[in-house]
Amino acid sequence: MDPFRSVRTGKISGLIVQQIKITIINGTMKPGDKLPPERELTERFQASRISVREALKSLETSGLLTIKPGSGVFVAEVNSKPLSESLSSILRIKKASMNDLTEARILVEPSIARLASERITGEELQALEKNIEETITVLKSHSPAPLKNIEFHCIIANATRNPVIIMTMNPIFDVLKEMNLEMRGNIQKRIEISSHAVTYHKKILKALRERDSQKVYELMLKDIFQVQEGLKKITFEK
Repeated sequence: MDPFRSVRTGKISGLIVQQIKITIINGTMKPGDKLPPERELTERFQASRISVREALKSLETSGLLTIKPGSGVFVAEVNSKPLSESLSSILRIKKASMNDLTEARILVEPSIARLASERITGEELQALEKNIEETITVLKSHSPAPLKNIEFHCIIANATRNPVIIMTMNPIFDVLKEMNLEMRGNIQKRIEISSHAVTYHKKILKALRERDSQKVYELMLKDIFQVQEGLKKITFEK
């Protein structure tokens, strides 16, 4: 059964976008599936090539399609990259600071960690242990390790198995990584923040192994608080 039908009224490209989006959302077309050629799409939709191209470009921008010149148009693998990029741009336009992001994390991450404590796997616990070891290695080289610290939190968020949490938090972590890469100076204080973080991460990992959800919650809250206080000192000294 053909999932596409002609479009006659309204903004043509928008109607085409809606139809294609529905076929992806309901599973009629899955990641990796190739869309019909442009000529065939214009016939099915009874629309101009300009409208079809505009629709496909819009869907590519939103992350639902991947256009490969010479190969065709494919349903994209689901990822948070477009959301991360959009969120990053919005935060920059709104002049959001790292402290703003940290405040938001204080409100949500302890609860996320508590949920993760009920669902985390042995493999993910090993990933957290490896992350801590790698963080310590970076710190021994007398360098801050903010990206490794953020990766630790990312693993925990993914361990919730909740797609809403994962798709919400991963873009925030991506923006935090971006902001950390742009930081200059205050090396010693940044090393101190990373050192304190890894101390909490060891305790959080232990609590996760013990499935002590309340302790995980409390430790995560303290961890992010200390990061916030450290960042405030760096900002103040600037």
